[in-house]
Amino acid sequence: MKLIEDIKNYIGRWQLERELKQKKVKRKRIPFNQVNHIGIVYDAENKENEVLVTQYANEIRAEGKKVFMMGYVNQQQLPPTKKFMLNSEFFWKEKLNGINLPIKGNIGQFLQLEFDLLLNLYFEPVLPMQAMAAYSQAKYRVASNIEGGLDYYDAMIDIGPNKDLSLLIKQIDFYLRAI
Repeated sequence: MKLIEDIKNYIGRWQLERELKQKKVKRKRIPFNQVNHIGIVYDAENKENEVLVTQYANEIRAEGKKVFMMGYVNQQQLPPTKKFMLNSEFFWKEKLNGINLPIKGNIGQFLQLEFDLLLNLYFEPVLPMQAMAAYSQAKYRVASNIEGGLDYYDAMIDIGPNKDLSLLIKQIDFYLRAI
């Protein structure tokens, strides 16, 4: 089963890279104090990480910024514990095509929203989340240092071998406010 998933991911990455070469997107880094709309893509499988992402989103909202969250659930169906809210959605395997790329028409409003900034708060090169970042209408994309990630992100933050989401959030926040 893993071999089949690896083949699907390989073909999916190839297809995504082809699409990205044809799509010319102007990137523009906006100073954080001028950012109004922020998108967050995260792995919604881990409850602790989901809580951290939600807390960070609420902190940013308290500064007057609009934040929209998109969580990925690596399951065929969305668990009943995951609830859609006004400013957050989920996508799961049922929303992917045969090569693990999101079906754009099945994702909801996330891909139609124009973000000043997209935060990718995950550590592993999970194709559906990377594709979501690539397909988004974001002007600037920031993520953790993921191998091969420069095709999908404009800036990557390296926090070393420690895969601690709270540290990644602090480092990304520091980077965005410093530049």
